[in-house]
Amino acid sequence: MDRVFAWDHRHEQVVYRIPGHTHDDGREDSDFSPVWLPSSESELPDGISIEDLREVTVQD
Repeated sequence: MDRVFAWDHRHEQVVYRIPGHTHDDGREDSDFSPVWLPSSESELPDGISIEDLREVTVQD
């Protein structure tokens, strides 16, 4: 499963999602309803930095 990383500017942290994945709580990650999960800069692929990520707003 490929992770899609982004920068959550609201919480100032790296987040990721797994498009098409259904989580244990029943939420399905889709382009219309993304499920952003917390991550860290250390999990970014080689050669990718925070400055390369698109910004998203993750709701509480």
